[in-house]
Amino acid sequence: MKRGPIILVLIGIALITGLMLMPRSPKLEQSEAINGEAGHDHDHSETNSYSVADSLVQDALNKMQSGELPPMQAVLAIRDISERFPENIMANFTLGLMSMQTAQYEKAIDRFQKVLDQDEQYADAHLLLARARAAYGDTSQALDGLNHALEILSGEEIRNAIETEMASINPN
Repeated sequence: MKRGPIILVLIGIALITGLMLMPRSPKLEQSEAINGEAGHDHDHSETNSYSVADSLVQDALNKMQSGELPPMQAVLAIRDISERFPENIMANFTLGLMSMQTAQYEKAIDRFQKVLDQDEQYADAHLLLARARAAYGDTSQALDGLNHALEILSGEEIRNAIETEMASINPN
């Protein structure tokens, strides 16, 4: 039995669990910190849309994990959220993970690219986009994306993860 799909499923489960434990979207926290508006009651229609969408995604994931909602219905619920909030990072990232788990690499590529269009600093999206591209058979695009990630991301841990990913895609 091949280890790749098993490892991918385990990574997906770990990432979904991590997403489920996130109380708020990073974009909302970053926006509040930049604007100095944390704890203030102002109209944030754009930022609140992320918070509402994140909450809806979280609810669908919780219901799926508890067994209240079958996985396919959870996917459909999250897809509906992504259609209502097309720029929501959590919905697109979660759908990308689910696409990877079901070997729908072309869909995963689209979802992770949408995440990166919203937040170019999202390191996990860079790594998973590269994996999806490599699994889809486009190793040159995967490596190009990881090289770009190396240029824009900082931090030794993430740079090591990117270099490890690059070595796994191109073991030469």
